[in-house]
Order: sequence, then C-alpha cells, then structure tokens
Amino acid sequence: MSNSFDPSARLDHERLDAYTVAVALDGAVVAMARKAGRGHGWLCDQAVRASASVVLNLAEALGREGLDRARALRIARGSALELDAALTLMLHRGACRATERNAAKVLTVRVVAMLT
Repeated sequence: MSNSFDPSARLDHERLDAYTVAVALDGAVVAMARKAGRGHGWLCDQAVRASASVVLNLAEALGREGLDRARALRIARGSALELDAALTLMLHRGACRATERNAAKVLTVRVVAMLT
C-alpha cells in the first residue's frame, strides 16, 4: 500500500462553486489587508477573520447533515455580510482602493447569492 497523495483528489466542499468563490474572495481580502496602512490593523483583522469564517463554515457544512448543515451555511452567509460591511469601512478609511473593494464586492455578492 502506497502512502502517496493524489493531488487531483477533491473533497466534497472543493466541488462547490460557493467554496471556490469564497476562497477567491479570501485571497482578495488577504491581499488588501496586507497593503493597508498603519492604523487599520483592527479592521483588516476583522475582515480577514470574517472571510476565513465564510470558507471554513462552507467546508464544515459539507460534513454535516440536516439542521447542522443549515446552521453552518447560515453562519457562512452571515460572515459574508459582515465581511462586506468591513470592506466598506476599509474603503471609507482609505485602507483599500475602490477598484479592490469593487472586485471583492462582486465575489461577495456571488457567495451571498449562493448561500441565500
């Protein structure tokens, strides 16, 4: 028996379009947070944590059934909405550019639509 890993193997959550979009959104959020200037750490941290929550709760939902699954998906949706608010605040405070915020907004809307 071999201990080799098949890199083409995919888990259930990796087959979800919502998960794929959430991972792309997380990449955008982390990139914005890394470029934000001094004084925005608390807000960037909040955005990064909310983004991670979307990804993690989507993955967790696929390992659950029934009400547990629905709860994890509701949490993911709520985190996506929280993230959107954090990104708005980042824009207002000059922690990100409008083009970055708009690109993240497109992904956020897609994730929320898929979770609604």
